[in-house]
Amino acid sequence: MNSPPILYKAWAFLKRDFLIASSYQLNFVLTSLNSLFILTLLYFIGGMIDSRSLGLEQYGGDYFSFVLIGYGFYQYFQLALTSFSSAIQREQLTGCLESMLGTQTTPETSILLSSLYSLLSSLVHLVLIFIVGSLVFRVNLGKANFPLVLVTFLLTVLVFVSFGILSASFVLVLKKGDPVTWVITTLNFILGGAFFPLEQMPGWMMDLARFVPVTYALDALRQGLINGAGFTAVWRSLTSLAGIGLLLFPASLLIFNRAVRKARREGTLILY
Repeated sequence: MNSPPILYKAWAFLKRDFLIASSYQLNFVLTSLNSLFILTLLYFIGGMIDSRSLGLEQYGGDYFSFVLIGYGFYQYFQLALTSFSSAIQREQLTGCLESMLGTQTTPETSILLSSLYSLLSSLVHLVLIFIVGSLVFRVNLGKANFPLVLVTFLLTVLVFVSFGILSASFVLVLKKGDPVTWVITTLNFILGGAFFPLEQMPGWMMDLARFVPVTYALDALRQGLINGAGFTAVWRSLTSLAGIGLLLFPASLLIFNRAVRKARREGTLILY
């Protein structure tokens, strides 16, 4: 039985990007070391913080466990956001964008597959962060509800992939301006709750945080990893993520397709 053509295309993209990345092995090592340094810094900062004053009882009362999950997943979701626009810019710089989008593969499929390797390799990096957190810094994840974590992770990736495709659409049209990445990155960093609990914010900021998808994601991930919470405990967060993702994903693909058509019509695909 022959594999569907999409699998051959996915393998071709993965093989191409792996060969490119393998020629820059030091980059992976340096990125991993940088994450280790940041984890060490956060660990010692956590030792100086009175977790009770931060209201972390619902997350086990330990700041480092709280921030390990926030930092690890925030970094991955940020990559999911930027990988698509980065792929477009890379193809523009190498002069391959017009050729790639001119094949029988649809533009939507091309942009999704072009970021597949980055998402998978960064997943390996994310797993390494948690291995280090568990083995070196003694974070206890023994209660983790991994099915809940997996569902939350996939729903959140869907949301950020959608934003990433929107970002790539702006790059195609505007070349240098990318308001989607700027807005989402800023909101996630300030209001996402990756490094401090939302309860420490003023009331008006907490109200704004309810419109930031990563707040729902990190809450569900922390509940699942630290407390072993079930699906019923975080159903509101999962429903919010699913609703955003299912609405935004097809819309982002449609917008990207129209951005490609506009760039082709204006003859600007090869411009950077």
